Amino acid sequence: MNLAFETSLDVTSIVINETSTTLCYEGLAGKYGRVFVTHTLTASNASKDTGKFEGNARTIIEDGSMISATLTGIWRRQGEKVKIFSLDNASNGDQNYVEIEVDVFLKKAHVKLYSLDE
Repeated sequence: MNLAFETSLDVTSIVINETSTTLCYEGLAGKYGRVFVTHTLTASNASKDTGKFEGNARTIIEDGSMISATLTGIWRRQGEKVKIFSLDNASNGDQNYVEIEVDVFLKKAHVKLYSLDE
């Protein structure tokens, strides 16, 4: 497993309902170009500080092609920071492990993407 790249994304919206929270991001992400990502977090305990998530990503590369991906994994929260551990399966065949630290207060996400293909 090799670190393919690190980047920062902007949190563009946070949608809260009774049973889940959805985080939306966008930004530039290495070879994937401009990315748009959603994570829908579901808590596994009453304090709502750990759980699982499902999500989706779409990317637009400079040549105009698009890649889509399904995302799944677990998360945990400590204060204003949410740490997300994701397994991503992309339409171009890429499979990645991704660690994301989201600062909900600052609305920024730091991303480390590791390729599982090598």
